[in-house]
Amino acid sequence: MSEEFSKSNHMESEKVYPIWGNVVLLLLRGFVAFIVIPAGWKKLSGGTEGIEGFSKYVASLGFPFPLISAYAAVLTEFFAPMFYVIGFGARIASAPLIVTFIVATFIAHGSDVMALNWKEFYIPLAVLISCAVVAWFGPGSFSVGGSADHED
Repeated sequence: MSEEFSKSNHMESEKVYPIWGNVVLLLLRGFVAFIVIPAGWKKLSGGTEGIEGFSKYVASLGFPFPLISAYAAVLTEFFAPMFYVIGFGARIASAPLIVTFIVATFIAHGSDVMALNWKEFYIPLAVLISCAVVAWFGPGSFSVGGSADHED
């Protein structure tokens, strides 16, 4: 009896997500890339005063080494979501994205909650939650290296 029980538990642990779960993970990855890559590119290419302007904003938030912090955030915004697009290394790419969007949500846009300016708060919060879901469940089957019989 215990042998059957261990076999059934082993089979349950190898269960794959249903197709809708993989579609949701694909949509979340696409959402993050759609929102975050253009924001990073805008700062990298010099839009709205570029990285130097963003560095001044980071300094106004009280971060040490604002230029280094700004570059870390912008490079994360631009490059990490590219891993989301293809689904390769998505869990690893989630770590810097989560850190960046914790700061963006609760430090940079935390005052927007008190001012009831939800528009500026809910986008980074949605990206943060999406990145946390991808970090937890992985990229799904619709990804480079994903397959229907194995989830990473």
